[in-house]
Amino acid sequence: MSNAIAVYPGCFTPPTYGHFHIAQKAAEIFEEVTIVCSTNKEKNETRWFSEEECKLLWQHYPLSQNVSVRTFTEQMEIHKDYSKIIMIRGIRDEEDMENEKRVMKLNKELFGIDKLFYILADDALACISASKAREAAQVFDFQTLASCVSPAIVTSLLEKVLAAKNLFMVVGRPGSGKSTFLKRLSEIDDANVHINTDLFSQKIKPLILERFGEQTDLVTLAIQHDKELTDFIAPLWFHYLADALQKVPKNAHVFVEIPYGLKPGKDLYRYIGHKVIYIGCEDPSENRRRIMQRNTSRHLRFIDEIPDLTQSIRIARQNNLKMFVVNSGGGYDQLQKHVDDFQKILDHKKESSHAKTI
Repeated sequence: MSNAIAVYPGCFTPPTYGHFHIAQKAAEIFEEVTIVCSTNKEKNETRWFSEEECKLLWQHYPLSQNVSVRTFTEQMEIHKDYSKIIMIRGIRDEEDMENEKRVMKLNKELFGIDKLFYILADDALACISASKAREAAQVFDFQTLASCVSPAIVTSLLEKVLAAKNLFMVVGRPGSGKSTFLKRLSEIDDANVHINTDLFSQKIKPLILERFGEQTDLVTLAIQHDKELTDFIAPLWFHYLADALQKVPKNAHVFVEIPYGLKPGKDLYRYIGHKVIYIGCEDPSENRRRIMQRNTSRHLRFIDEIPDLTQSIRIARQNNLKMFVVNSGGGYDQLQKHVDDFQKILDHKKESSHAKTI
Protein backbone atom coordinates (compact mmCIF):
# COMPACT_ATOMS: atom_id res chain seq x y z
CA MET A 1 0.00 0.00 0.00
CA SER A 2 1.87 3.05 -1.23
CA ASN A 3 1.92 6.37 0.64
CA ALA A 4 0.58 4.76 3.80
CA ILE A 5 2.40 5.44 7.06
CA ALA A 6 2.20 1.94 8.55
CA VAL A 7 2.95 1.80 12.26
CA TYR A 8 3.04 -1.31 14.44
CA PRO A 9 2.95 -0.06 18.07
CA GLY A 10 3.26 -2.01 21.29
CA CYS A 11 5.00 -2.34 24.63
CA PHE A 12 7.03 -5.33 23.38
CA THR A 13 8.35 -6.24 26.81
CA PRO A 14 9.84 -8.28 25.30
CA PRO A 15 9.26 -8.65 21.54
CA THR A 16 8.26 -12.27 20.86
CA TYR A 17 8.19 -14.60 17.87
CA GLY A 18 4.50 -13.67 17.63
CA HIS A 19 5.30 -9.96 17.36
CA PHE A 20 8.00 -10.76 14.79
CA HIS A 21 5.50 -12.74 12.71
CA ILE A 22 3.07 -9.81 12.63
CA ALA A 23 5.85 -7.37 11.68
CA GLN A 24 6.99 -9.60 8.82
CA LYS A 25 3.43 -10.03 7.53
CA ALA A 26 2.98 -6.26 7.59
CA ALA A 27 6.25 -5.83 5.69
CA GLU A 28 4.81 -7.95 2.86
CA ILE A 29 1.78 -5.63 2.57
CA PHE A 30 3.17 -2.12 3.16
CA GLU A 31 6.12 -0.43 1.48
CA GLU A 32 7.47 0.67 4.85
CA VAL A 33 6.61 -0.42 8.37
CA THR A 34 7.68 1.27 11.60
CA ILE A 35 7.64 -0.68 14.84
CA VAL A 36 7.04 1.74 17.72
CA CYS A 37 8.05 0.70 21.23
CA SER A 38 5.71 2.50 23.60
CA THR A 39 4.65 2.47 27.23
CA ASN A 40 1.20 1.44 28.34
CA LYS A 41 0.58 3.18 31.67
CA GLU A 42 -1.89 0.46 32.58
CA LYS A 43 0.94 -2.10 32.39
CA ASN A 44 3.66 -0.28 34.32
CA GLU A 45 3.86 -3.10 36.84
CA THR A 46 5.16 -5.41 34.10
CA ARG A 47 7.55 -2.92 32.50
CA TRP A 48 10.69 -5.03 32.49
CA PHE A 49 12.41 -3.04 29.74
CA SER A 50 12.44 0.63 28.82
CA GLU A 51 11.31 1.76 25.38
CA GLU A 52 14.95 2.13 24.34
CA GLU A 53 15.79 -1.36 25.62
CA CYS A 54 12.85 -2.84 23.70
CA LYS A 55 14.06 -1.09 20.56
CA LEU A 56 17.45 -2.78 20.99
CA LEU A 57 15.84 -6.18 21.63
CA TRP A 58 14.13 -6.01 18.23
CA GLN A 59 17.61 -6.10 16.66
CA HIS A 60 17.76 -9.79 17.53
CA TYR A 61 15.10 -10.69 14.96
CA PRO A 62 15.85 -10.77 11.20
CA LEU A 63 13.43 -8.01 10.24
CA SER A 64 12.83 -7.20 6.58
CA GLN A 65 14.75 -4.25 5.16
CA ASN A 66 11.59 -2.15 4.91
CA VAL A 67 10.97 -2.41 8.68
CA SER A 68 12.43 0.12 11.11
CA VAL A 69 12.14 0.36 14.90
CA ARG A 70 11.66 3.52 16.96
CA THR A 71 10.68 4.49 20.46
CA PHE A 72 7.41 6.34 20.96
CA THR A 73 9.35 9.54 21.66
CA GLU A 74 11.25 9.22 18.38
CA GLN A 75 8.04 8.56 16.48
CA MET A 76 6.37 11.64 18.00
CA GLU A 77 9.26 13.81 16.82
CA ILE A 78 9.08 12.52 13.25
CA HIS A 79 5.34 12.30 12.60
CA LYS A 80 3.25 15.15 13.92
CA ASP A 81 0.12 14.41 11.89
CA TYR A 82 -1.22 11.09 13.18
CA SER A 83 -4.32 11.23 11.00
CA LYS A 84 -2.21 9.82 8.14
CA ILE A 85 -1.13 6.75 10.09
CA ILE A 86 -2.44 3.22 9.57
CA MET A 87 -2.05 1.35 12.81
CA ILE A 88 -1.16 -2.35 12.50
CA ARG A 89 -2.64 -4.65 15.10
CA GLY A 90 -2.06 -8.36 15.67
CA ILE A 91 -5.06 -10.48 16.59
CA ARG A 92 -4.73 -13.84 18.34
CA ASP A 93 -8.21 -14.63 19.61
CA GLU A 94 -11.67 -13.32 20.51
CA GLU A 95 -10.32 -11.64 23.63
CA ASP A 96 -7.98 -9.56 21.46
CA MET A 97 -10.88 -8.61 19.20
CA GLU A 98 -12.90 -7.41 22.17
CA ASN A 99 -9.95 -5.42 23.47
CA GLU A 100 -9.58 -3.70 20.09
CA LYS A 101 -12.79 -1.74 20.66
CA ARG A 102 -11.12 0.07 23.53
CA VAL A 103 -7.87 0.48 21.56
CA MET A 104 -9.68 2.02 18.61
CA LYS A 105 -11.53 4.49 20.80
CA LEU A 106 -8.42 5.47 22.74
CA ASN A 107 -6.26 6.10 19.67
CA LYS A 108 -9.02 8.09 18.01
CA GLU A 109 -9.37 10.33 21.08
CA LEU A 110 -5.64 10.79 21.77
CA PHE A 111 -4.10 10.90 18.30
CA GLY A 112 -6.89 11.06 15.76
CA ILE A 113 -5.93 7.65 14.38
CA ASP A 114 -8.97 6.00 12.85
CA LYS A 115 -7.36 3.62 10.34
CA LEU A 116 -6.39 0.21 11.72
CA PHE A 117 -5.12 -2.84 9.84
CA TYR A 118 -5.58 -6.21 11.53
CA ILE A 119 -3.32 -9.22 10.96
CA LEU A 120 -4.33 -12.61 12.31
CA ALA A 121 -1.60 -14.44 14.19
CA ASP A 122 -0.46 -17.79 12.85
CA ASP A 123 -2.16 -20.65 14.73
CA ALA A 124 1.23 -21.98 15.88
CA LEU A 125 2.07 -18.58 17.44
CA ALA A 126 -1.33 -17.62 18.80
CA CYS A 127 -0.50 -18.83 22.32
CA ILE A 128 2.69 -16.74 22.52
CA SER A 129 2.72 -13.45 24.42
CA ALA A 130 5.21 -11.18 26.17
CA SER A 131 3.58 -11.91 29.52
CA LYS A 132 3.94 -15.65 28.93
CA ALA A 133 7.64 -15.17 28.17
CA ARG A 134 8.15 -13.16 31.37
CA GLU A 135 6.27 -15.69 33.46
CA ALA A 136 8.31 -18.54 31.97
CA ALA A 137 11.56 -16.72 32.80
CA GLN A 138 10.47 -16.11 36.39
CA VAL A 139 9.87 -19.81 37.06
CA PHE A 140 12.77 -21.00 34.85
CA ASP A 141 10.45 -22.78 32.43
CA PHE A 142 13.18 -22.95 29.80
CA GLN A 143 11.22 -24.82 27.14
CA THR A 144 8.27 -22.44 27.18
CA LEU A 145 10.64 -19.47 27.20
CA ALA A 146 12.51 -20.81 24.15
CA SER A 147 9.23 -21.16 22.26
CA CYS A 148 8.36 -17.49 22.86
CA VAL A 149 11.50 -15.46 22.14
CA SER A 150 14.87 -15.50 20.37
CA PRO A 151 18.02 -16.73 22.21
CA ALA A 152 19.26 -13.17 22.79
CA ILE A 153 15.99 -12.25 24.46
CA VAL A 154 16.14 -15.45 26.52
CA THR A 155 19.45 -14.06 27.80
CA SER A 156 17.94 -10.65 28.60
CA LEU A 157 14.97 -12.12 30.47
CA LEU A 158 17.00 -14.61 32.50
CA GLU A 159 19.59 -11.97 33.38
CA LYS A 160 16.73 -9.74 34.60
CA VAL A 161 15.29 -12.53 36.75
CA LEU A 162 18.70 -13.45 38.16
CA ALA A 163 19.82 -9.82 38.51
CA ALA A 164 22.96 -11.15 36.81
CA LYS A 165 25.56 -9.19 34.87
CA ASN A 166 26.02 -11.99 32.34
CA LEU A 167 24.71 -15.45 31.61
CA PHE A 168 27.05 -17.56 29.47
CA MET A 169 26.85 -21.07 28.05
CA VAL A 170 30.31 -22.66 27.93
CA VAL A 171 30.95 -25.32 25.28
CA GLY A 172 33.85 -27.33 23.94
CA ARG A 173 35.23 -30.81 23.45
CA PRO A 174 36.46 -33.11 26.25
CA GLY A 175 39.95 -32.24 27.42
CA SER A 176 39.73 -28.64 26.27
CA GLY A 177 40.27 -27.14 29.72
CA LYS A 178 36.74 -25.78 30.27
CA SER A 179 36.48 -26.75 33.92
CA THR A 180 40.00 -25.53 34.69
CA PHE A 181 39.33 -22.20 32.97
CA LEU A 182 36.06 -21.70 34.87
CA LYS A 183 37.55 -22.84 38.18
CA ARG A 184 40.28 -20.22 37.87
CA LEU A 185 37.78 -17.53 36.91
CA SER A 186 35.76 -18.30 40.04
CA GLU A 187 38.94 -18.08 42.13
CA ILE A 188 39.69 -14.60 40.77
CA ASP A 189 36.27 -13.19 41.68
CA ASP A 190 33.42 -14.57 43.79
CA ALA A 191 31.03 -12.94 41.32
CA ASN A 192 32.05 -15.56 38.72
CA VAL A 193 29.71 -18.51 39.29
CA HIS A 194 30.41 -21.85 37.59
CA ILE A 195 27.51 -24.26 37.07
CA ASN A 196 28.86 -27.64 35.94
CA THR A 197 26.03 -29.60 34.33
CA ASP A 198 28.14 -32.80 34.37
CA LEU A 199 27.08 -32.96 38.01
CA PHE A 200 23.46 -33.15 36.87
CA SER A 201 24.31 -36.24 34.81
CA GLN A 202 25.89 -37.90 37.84
CA LYS A 203 22.71 -37.32 39.84
CA ILE A 204 20.55 -38.70 37.04
CA LYS A 205 22.80 -41.73 36.34
CA PRO A 206 20.98 -44.15 38.72
CA LEU A 207 17.67 -43.37 36.99
CA ILE A 208 19.25 -43.95 33.58
CA LEU A 209 20.59 -47.34 34.64
CA GLU A 210 17.20 -48.23 36.08
CA ARG A 211 15.47 -47.24 32.86
CA PHE A 212 17.93 -48.68 30.32
CA GLY A 213 19.51 -51.52 32.32
CA GLU A 214 22.27 -51.89 34.87
CA GLN A 215 24.73 -53.12 32.22
CA THR A 216 24.17 -50.09 29.99
CA ASP A 217 27.29 -48.47 28.51
CA LEU A 218 26.38 -44.82 29.09
CA VAL A 219 28.79 -43.51 26.47
CA THR A 220 27.32 -45.79 23.80
CA LEU A 221 23.82 -44.90 24.93
CA ALA A 222 24.57 -41.17 24.69
CA ILE A 223 25.98 -41.53 21.17
CA GLN A 224 23.73 -44.15 19.60
CA HIS A 225 20.45 -43.39 21.36
CA ASP A 226 20.84 -39.68 21.94
CA LYS A 227 17.22 -38.63 21.36
CA GLU A 228 15.76 -41.38 23.53
CA LEU A 229 18.16 -40.53 26.34
CA THR A 230 17.56 -36.78 25.99
CA ASP A 231 13.79 -37.18 26.10
CA PHE A 232 14.12 -39.25 29.27
CA ILE A 233 16.46 -36.99 31.24
CA ALA A 234 15.41 -33.52 29.95
CA PRO A 235 12.73 -32.73 32.59
CA LEU A 236 15.01 -33.59 35.50
CA TRP A 237 18.04 -31.95 33.86
CA PHE A 238 16.14 -28.66 33.47
CA HIS A 239 14.93 -29.00 37.07
CA TYR A 240 18.53 -29.20 38.31
CA LEU A 241 19.49 -26.23 36.13
CA ALA A 242 16.63 -24.14 37.54
CA ASP A 243 17.65 -25.10 41.08
CA ALA A 244 21.28 -24.12 40.41
CA LEU A 245 20.32 -20.76 38.90
CA GLN A 246 18.04 -19.92 41.81
CA LYS A 247 21.06 -20.12 44.12
CA VAL A 248 23.13 -17.63 42.09
CA PRO A 249 23.86 -14.38 43.98
CA LYS A 250 22.93 -11.02 42.47
CA ASN A 251 25.34 -9.19 40.17
CA ALA A 252 27.05 -12.43 39.17
CA HIS A 253 28.65 -13.54 35.94
CA VAL A 254 27.08 -16.98 35.47
CA PHE A 255 28.86 -19.68 33.45
CA VAL A 256 26.78 -22.76 32.63
CA GLU A 257 29.15 -25.46 31.39
CA ILE A 258 27.43 -27.63 28.75
CA PRO A 259 30.11 -29.18 26.50
CA TYR A 260 27.61 -30.31 23.83
CA GLY A 261 25.47 -27.15 24.01
CA LEU A 262 25.98 -26.28 20.33
CA LYS A 263 25.54 -29.83 19.05
CA PRO A 264 22.86 -29.87 16.30
CA GLY A 265 19.73 -31.40 17.75
CA LYS A 266 20.63 -30.18 21.23
CA ASP A 267 20.79 -26.45 20.46
CA LEU A 268 20.81 -25.56 24.15
CA TYR A 269 21.46 -21.89 23.40
CA ARG A 270 17.68 -21.72 22.82
CA TYR A 271 17.22 -22.26 26.56
CA ILE A 272 20.31 -20.60 28.05
CA GLY A 273 20.71 -17.66 25.67
CA HIS A 274 22.96 -16.21 23.00
CA LYS A 275 26.18 -15.59 24.96
CA VAL A 276 28.45 -18.55 24.25
CA ILE A 277 32.07 -19.22 25.24
CA TYR A 278 33.90 -21.82 23.15
CA ILE A 279 36.98 -23.22 24.87
CA GLY A 280 39.17 -25.49 22.79
CA CYS A 281 42.59 -26.62 21.63
CA GLU A 282 43.56 -25.86 18.05
CA ASP A 283 45.09 -29.33 17.78
CA PRO A 284 42.60 -32.20 18.45
CA SER A 285 45.51 -34.46 19.40
CA GLU A 286 46.01 -32.22 22.44
CA ASN A 287 42.45 -33.05 23.55
CA ARG A 288 43.19 -36.75 23.20
CA ARG A 289 46.47 -36.47 25.12
CA ARG A 290 44.75 -34.68 28.01
CA ILE A 291 41.92 -37.22 28.12
CA MET A 292 44.35 -40.12 28.33
CA GLN A 293 46.45 -38.28 30.92
CA ARG A 294 43.47 -37.99 33.26
CA ASN A 295 42.43 -41.64 32.70
CA THR A 296 39.06 -40.86 31.11
CA SER A 297 39.57 -42.64 27.79
CA ARG A 298 35.82 -43.28 27.53
CA HIS A 299 35.45 -39.59 26.67
CA LEU A 300 37.52 -39.98 23.49
CA ARG A 301 34.39 -41.04 21.64
CA PHE A 302 32.77 -37.68 22.41
CA ILE A 303 35.43 -35.64 20.63
CA ASP A 304 33.84 -36.09 17.22
CA GLU A 305 30.32 -35.74 18.66
CA ILE A 306 30.87 -32.15 19.79
CA PRO A 307 31.30 -29.34 17.20
CA ASP A 308 34.85 -28.10 16.71
CA LEU A 309 35.75 -24.42 16.44
CA THR A 310 34.90 -24.09 12.73
CA GLN A 311 31.53 -25.78 13.20
CA SER A 312 30.81 -23.76 16.33
CA ILE A 313 31.51 -20.46 14.58
CA ARG A 314 29.17 -21.45 11.75
CA ILE A 315 26.40 -22.39 14.18
CA ALA A 316 26.89 -19.14 16.10
CA ARG A 317 26.64 -17.02 12.97
CA GLN A 318 23.61 -18.89 11.65
CA ASN A 319 21.76 -18.30 14.92
CA ASN A 320 22.98 -14.78 15.74
CA LEU A 321 24.86 -15.90 18.82
CA LYS A 322 27.56 -13.82 20.49
CA MET A 323 30.47 -16.21 20.81
CA PHE A 324 33.75 -15.75 22.64
CA VAL A 325 36.59 -18.05 21.61
CA VAL A 326 39.30 -19.07 24.07
CA ASN A 327 42.28 -21.05 22.76
CA SER A 328 43.17 -23.33 25.65
CA GLY A 329 46.32 -24.75 24.10
CA GLY A 330 49.76 -23.85 25.43
CA GLY A 331 49.82 -25.16 28.97
CA TYR A 332 48.68 -23.91 32.38
CA ASP A 333 50.56 -20.61 32.32
CA GLN A 334 49.05 -19.64 28.99
CA LEU A 335 45.59 -20.71 30.17
CA GLN A 336 45.98 -18.45 33.20
CA LYS A 337 46.79 -15.57 30.83
CA HIS A 338 43.53 -16.26 29.01
CA VAL A 339 41.67 -16.33 32.33
CA ASP A 340 43.13 -12.97 33.35
CA ASP A 341 42.30 -11.48 29.98
CA PHE A 342 38.72 -12.74 30.08
CA GLN A 343 38.29 -11.25 33.54
CA LYS A 344 39.30 -7.91 32.06
CA ILE A 345 36.55 -8.32 29.48
CA LEU A 346 34.08 -8.95 32.29
CA ASP A 347 35.38 -5.85 34.04
CA HIS A 348 35.07 -3.89 30.75
CA LYS A 349 38.74 -2.99 30.96
CA LYS A 350 39.76 -4.18 27.52
CA GLU A 351 39.02 -6.49 24.60
CA SER A 352 41.27 -9.50 24.97
CA SER A 353 43.50 -10.66 22.13
CA HIS A 354 43.06 -14.21 23.38
CA ALA A 355 39.27 -14.25 23.63
CA LYS A 356 37.73 -13.03 20.43
CA THR A 357 34.07 -12.35 19.81
CA ILE A 358 32.22 -13.83 16.86
